[in-house]
Amino acid sequence: MKFPAVFTGIRGKLITIFVLIKVLPLLLLAWFAWHAAQQLGEEVSLKAGGMADAMLSSIKTVGQTVTDDSIRALDIRSREAIEALTTDTARKIADFLYDRDRDIRMAATLDPSEANFSRFLSARSRALYQHEPWKLAEDGKSWVPEKEVSQEAKITRPILADNAKDFHARPPEYLGKEEQRPIFVEMTYVDLNGQEKFKVTQGGLTEKSLKNVVDRSNTFVKAETYFAELKKLKPGEIYVSDVIGAYVPTQAIGPYLPAALEKAGKPFKPEDSAYAGTENPLGKRFRGIVRWAMPVVKNGQISGYVTLALDHDHIRQFSDRLMPTDERYTPIADAIKGNYAFLWDYKSRSISHPRDYFIVGYDPKTGYPATPWLDEELYNEWQASGKPSHEFLAGIPAFRDQSLKRKPAKALIKAGNIALDCRYLNFSPQCDGWNALTEHGGSGSFAIFFSGLWKLTTAAAIPYYTGQYGKTPQGFGFVTIGANVDEFHKAATETAVKINTLVSEKDTSFKSLRDAMLDNIEKSLTSTAIGLWSSTVLMIILVIGIAIWIANLMTGRITRMINGIHAFQRGDLTHRLEANSTDEMGELGRSFNNMADSVEESFQRLEEAKEKAEEASRLKSAFLATVSHELRTPLNGILGFAEILKSELTETDQQEYAGIIHKSGEHLLNLVTEILDLAKIESGEMTLNKTQIPLRTFITETAAVHRGAAESKGLQFELDMAEDLPQSFNGDRTRLGQILNNLLNNATKFTTHGSVKLMVSRSENELAFAVHDTGAGIPAEHHEIVFEKFKQLENFLTREHGGTGLGLALVKQVTALMGGRLSLDSEVGVGSTFTIHLPLDTKHV
Repeated sequence: MKFPAVFTGIRGKLITIFVLIKVLPLLLLAWFAWHAAQQLGEEVSLKAGGMADAMLSSIKTVGQTVTDDSIRALDIRSREAIEALTTDTARKIADFLYDRDRDIRMAATLDPSEANFSRFLSARSRALYQHEPWKLAEDGKSWVPEKEVSQEAKITRPILADNAKDFHARPPEYLGKEEQRPIFVEMTYVDLNGQEKFKVTQGGLTEKSLKNVVDRSNTFVKAETYFAELKKLKPGEIYVSDVIGAYVPTQAIGPYLPAALEKAGKPFKPEDSAYAGTENPLGKRFRGIVRWAMPVVKNGQISGYVTLALDHDHIRQFSDRLMPTDERYTPIADAIKGNYAFLWDYKSRSISHPRDYFIVGYDPKTGYPATPWLDEELYNEWQASGKPSHEFLAGIPAFRDQSLKRKPAKALIKAGNIALDCRYLNFSPQCDGWNALTEHGGSGSFAIFFSGLWKLTTAAAIPYYTGQYGKTPQGFGFVTIGANVDEFHKAATETAVKINTLVSEKDTSFKSLRDAMLDNIEKSLTSTAIGLWSSTVLMIILVIGIAIWIANLMTGRITRMINGIHAFQRGDLTHRLEANSTDEMGELGRSFNNMADSVEESFQRLEEAKEKAEEASRLKSAFLATVSHELRTPLNGILGFAEILKSELTETDQQEYAGIIHKSGEHLLNLVTEILDLAKIESGEMTLNKTQIPLRTFITETAAVHRGAAESKGLQFELDMAEDLPQSFNGDRTRLGQILNNLLNNATKFTTHGSVKLMVSRSENELAFAVHDTGAGIPAEHHEIVFEKFKQLENFLTREHGGTGLGLALVKQVTALMGGRLSLDSEVGVGSTFTIHLPLDTKHV
């Protein structure tokens, strides 16, 4: 950045000195006074604000501590309560299953007959609860009960004062509409060959006809293989099967609503999709059985086997109605809230869930397990294997790399096959957590962030160890209950909101008082600052005015001298400075005037030398033009008569002498022409006559002129024109031919064997004419010398070949005149390439 002279000259420096001496102290004094007042105001403000902030911080800390402790205490209490609920539920299920052990033992003592079996079954029923009818809401966005059931606690008399504190009444627990349902759907007697001899069924879930159960296709959903296990039983031993039932697929995950089905491009048929509680109360339900069996012993020998098929709904009843919240029980499963219980068998397969499509089942067409829900990676591996899913999964490690980062297989979602088998549900890591809690028969809980919520999930092993369930401490399987963590500490959260509201109100009050105080301090500081800086500005203006007056007085003579020097610089060589005084300024003026005299004298001498040089140049050009003209006239005569003599003389010696005369004359004529051309270029008199040159024709004709001379020396002459050459070139045909002929003449002249090649190519905006030969080559240190006038190399242009030493100099200068450039690439013993680069006028291409 360049500053104006007023700031960098002597006057500016004098003013600066005055400012530094007088103004800076004033500014420093004003700044110190302002800083002291401002610091006082800031300290008062900070202390007042600090006191308010400390009070608010204390209130916030106490409130946060109370809230955190309350939340933690409520979370722990809720966790303990839900863990206890989970364990109690698991024990109730185990007790119920052990009751069925007692039933099978009793059944094994009966004489096999339909009458005995009917009496046995009719005596065993149990209450199940179903919800009232539900329907689609009028807006089609949810399902609602057809009739609301009132659940309010009734208090019909006054409460005693002693009992009034925290008096809390609840209505009778409503589990739904009660239904007495048989515990078992089937009782059979099977002989030693697997043939059913007696069968009594209830409810229509199983077939009434007698079958041979050795063939699994004759069993429930073609999935039972229990007869092979019966053959292994000893008297008194009990067989208990897995949960067996047909898998129920779904057309949508989540609420089954018209909009969701329309988006998926499927018809709205809730009855054809799996039941899902409040999400699809009209759906098709999962129906399954668990089969008990025991040998029937007669006279100390096993005569057959009695079996009981438990209605799986009785097991589901233990978890379907549970709610781990204040509601405790629900008449309909509600997966939307995320608070529900579900059951898993000893293989970590879902056997009870609010959404029936998550319950593992079998394909009733094949009797093999339906494909469970897999993650995308495992699904792709299965597809690549080409095996049925149950065969493929038999070789996959359980709980392999489970993580929330894994994604469920979209193809299975689309197909509606999403049964939950925790062993392969690798995008749900809670599966591994449940297994870790229960694999040794224990229970516990952990929190996990799943589906956008923090959930507490508990698990407890079901301690039922009869038959195959006695092989692991986990027993029959395990119960899990999931609950939203926020539900546990809702009361503490509400209290925290109240505390935060109170703190916000106090914060607003303190801020208002502090802002009023700060405004008063700010007004006081502003008033002080205005008075202080006003007086300071007046003093500064006065000091600067005095400084300018003194500086102008001292720098007037210097300014006049500088103006005189500037006039001399602008070309007024006669201008001189006043030098009347005897002081240093006068001596400086006289010295400048002496220097100006010397400079003026030097300019006069230079002008005279320039005029003489221009005159000499004109004389040289005139001399060269005259000499060239005078030499051409007799040379043309000599060449003419030499041609006549060559044609008329008959003797060989005489013809040779005439040829020498003609060749020498041509050489001399070329020399005169080249000298004249160089003189014109140097004097700036040579002009170019540009025309449109038919490029390929011109190059072909130029090459043809030199082809004969090359071949007469035994050389191979080659012409290479690129395919993308323009049809014409805007240039001086004569001069272009002149420089190409010079280069081709030299190439032919100085090449004793090999070839001469003319190559023409095109780049973006220029043409390149390259002349390549296989001659002796030119050393790198001589590449510049060959383009100087009258220069010849000892091993390159020798008197043996003739030459003036002007050809390459003329080529270089004509090329430059045409706006181009000349390059040389040569190696001794290999050859040389001279390349002319000329600009291509694209407007005329």
